[in-house]
Amino acid sequence: DDYRAALDRAVAAGRSAPNHKRTEAFTFKRLLGPSESTARLAEIAYQVQLNKGRRDGATAEENEVVTAAERKREKWSQVPAFLVALVSEALGPSLSTTLGNEYEPLPFRPPSTERELEDYAAACAATQNILLSLHAENLATKWATGPVIRTPAFRELVRAESGDRVV
Repeated sequence: DDYRAALDRAVAAGRSAPNHKRTEAFTFKRLLGPSESTARLAEIAYQVQLNKGRRDGATAEENEVVTAAERKREKWSQVPAFLVALVSEALGPSLSTTLGNEYEPLPFRPPSTERELEDYAAACAATQNILLSLHAENLATKWATGPVIRTPAFRELVRAESGDRVV
């Protein structure tokens, strides 16, 4: 459980990141495992990989697609903690429109205003502070983006508001 205290210190370092006009537009959500939340996240990763494999690999064997998805779920199941950075973009259009499948990534929408860009940059600076803090404590980290974080299922899991962007 030493990593939990290190995570607390890392979040404190993240909160000290510079941000324009002291808006502090970012928040952090923790998923500590093993738990229902981390099991759900591993399942989301599995489902996203399964959908991707089926969509991209029309010529691939179904068992290859399933095996790749199972490897993804197993890999994500081994991670003891996830820290999710969110930046509030309440002024922009909703980012939580469902396309009908909770495991299909929502379309990417880059920051569209100067304020959104500044707040996103501040969230990235906070994330960098967190990674450096954890590295200083000899804990492995990974900054992950990709289709999982853009799915309605993931957004629901981390309780992202409709105007929140996952960093």
